[in-house]
Amino acid sequence: MQSQTAPIIKDLVLLGGGHSHVIVLRMFGMNPLPGVRITLISPEVRSPYSGMLPGAIAGHYSLDDMHIELMPLCQFAQAGFVRGTADGIDLDRKLVHVRGRPPISYDVLSIDIGITPSLDVEGAEKVIPVKPISTFLARFASFDAEVNAGSVRSVGFVGAGAGGVELALAVQYRLRDAFEVDYHLFLSGQHALPAYPRSVQRHFDRLLMKRDFEVHTDFKVSSVSGEGEHNARTICADDGRTQTVDAVFWVTQAASPAWLTETGLALDDEGFVEVNAELQSTRHPDVFATGDIASLTDPRPKAGVYAVRAGPVLYQNLKRHLQDNPLRAFKPQTNFLSLVSAGDRRAVASRNGISVAGAWIWRWKDWIDRRFMARFNDLPEMKAPAPTGLLTEFDTQMQCAGCGSKVSGELLKEVLDEIGLNTEALDDAAILDMPPGQKLLHTVDSFRSFIDDPYLFSRIAVIHALSDIYAMGAVPLDALAMVTIPYARPPKTRELLKQVLLGITDQLNEEVTPLSGGHSNEGTELTVGLAVNGAIDAAQLTTKGGITSGQHLVLTKGLGTGVILAAHMQGRARGEYVDGAIQSMLISNRHAVPLMGVHGVTAATDVTGFGLAGHLSEMLRASKVSARLNLDVVPLLPGALELMERGFKSSLHDGNDRSVAGIEESQHPHFRMLFDPQTAGGLLLSVAPDQSESLCSGLILAGYEDVAVIGEVVGRAKMAIMFDGP
Repeated sequence: MQSQTAPIIKDLVLLGGGHSHVIVLRMFGMNPLPGVRITLISPEVRSPYSGMLPGAIAGHYSLDDMHIELMPLCQFAQAGFVRGTADGIDLDRKLVHVRGRPPISYDVLSIDIGITPSLDVEGAEKVIPVKPISTFLARFASFDAEVNAGSVRSVGFVGAGAGGVELALAVQYRLRDAFEVDYHLFLSGQHALPAYPRSVQRHFDRLLMKRDFEVHTDFKVSSVSGEGEHNARTICADDGRTQTVDAVFWVTQAASPAWLTETGLALDDEGFVEVNAELQSTRHPDVFATGDIASLTDPRPKAGVYAVRAGPVLYQNLKRHLQDNPLRAFKPQTNFLSLVSAGDRRAVASRNGISVAGAWIWRWKDWIDRRFMARFNDLPEMKAPAPTGLLTEFDTQMQCAGCGSKVSGELLKEVLDEIGLNTEALDDAAILDMPPGQKLLHTVDSFRSFIDDPYLFSRIAVIHALSDIYAMGAVPLDALAMVTIPYARPPKTRELLKQVLLGITDQLNEEVTPLSGGHSNEGTELTVGLAVNGAIDAAQLTTKGGITSGQHLVLTKGLGTGVILAAHMQGRARGEYVDGAIQSMLISNRHAVPLMGVHGVTAATDVTGFGLAGHLSEMLRASKVSARLNLDVVPLLPGALELMERGFKSSLHDGNDRSVAGIEESQHPHFRMLFDPQTAGGLLLSVAPDQSESLCSGLILAGYEDVAVIGEVVGRAKMAIMFDGP
């Protein structure tokens, strides 16, 4: 979570996690511009480095080696991270549309989204395209399994540039000990690597022959035929030649996303964003583009080296443009060092028509690539910057407290009207009709934001607040929201408040719970809280004190949000761990309520800030019983145990540990996780032994994939939590 203590003046949105953007993020982390809120939008939590892809396919690198972790990088840059896929840009309103969530506003936008496969021949859907790399890696894993099962005996590669040749040689090297496989390389011309010096072409002509590749020259692919996912593919040339193979890799020139044509941006004939020498859109000065998606007025091949070289210039120009300063031109090299790997640990280097080859070239390339990756995955700790930059534009008058700190009524009404809440129907206080014979329940929860996605954070805050109601088997009647918005210019306050209220109302709509009103004010950090009312028939009320000896204890969600978020706030948690925690927090406990009644759950609580041990001890004390847990089956979120063992823990962890009396000590690796505070955690249920299995089956069908029977209740004079095994 970025520390946004400075007022927000402008929004810089980075669309895509390409090579240039990761450089921009690192440079903003080293030299921030106070007053600018940075948001990265990416469909993935980590970004592949294409220069290491052939090495990863060959087996020289792990997938972790070739990926840049975007979430820790955003933490380092004090930037927000939104995981999502863009599908449109509103240039007039300055909005980026992201699938499945509200649009994100910008003052300055930079696009580095890469490219998609150019599948413009008949039957191309039957091939394995190398772009985007995230999709390719998943499909390659399936291909690898098929080869090892013996169902693939011939492979074709369409595309003979550096990417196609490197991939073909890497695949062959990887499969050198598998079943015998025939390899085919399809060239549209006479030689592989047509953009390279003749000396490089001759080297790879000889190498492909030595490696027993069948090279098909002047083979302009017109179609690919074949039925079913695993059947043979027939590759057809425009001159009538054909070749049948079991799998086809597609490594030809890629294309831009189709939705770009609807934006109004200036595009070249192939659909790429036209930019000038300053990497700025030729038609819209607040939009920049770089990497494969950009088309320079002085065009260069779409090579990763240009995206890397453009990164520092893009950073400078974004910073200059945000401050209304003149831009500088990007002057790409006309001749650059090119390194092409040969599958095994050898490579060829060329520049200015001169080439050399050998194992030492690969070691050199390996050193360059690993050094590049270390810049982003081994980040230094940075101190908060002194207030400078755009803050001179912000009113220096001291911000009021009390009711003077509230968001203005005019701005609040604008946002409420825009998201469709009827402000005319709201009175000074909410008026509720209680169903006859039912008990009224009240609960309240509030916390500071722990992720830099206000929409998702607000949805999680709703899920967390409603959990107390669901734990008692009740249904929520209404909710009141309490929101603190960080200091900002009124347009920025308005946009952030809109994201927050849309998150709250979208989730409340899923919970079939109206928002009856609330309170908003300004402060130093985004905070969201809700006061919730619920109702239930008194005879159906589920409390903490209904446990009886012999019952089974069922936990509906994995533990670990506390330690994962603690590591995330320090920029030390992998994106997949943080994303896994977020996905768990987004599972509402309401789906469990009907099953609680059907299976006769007699006691329940939601596992939140006190951790599993703390909340279990509350239940045991209320029922005057004890429990024996099987730590082997206590579910944990991916990465939670690893981060705990690396020394990360929530600031509340030790307090939770000290607060639980009567718990045995254990050397089990899961033991410390019992004190991890949970945000939007699962439910802890007590149920008869003959109902626990069917209850868990129902919960799995309802979406609680981590549900487990974690222990049983035992009768004891003094409350205790004991464990099976050591």
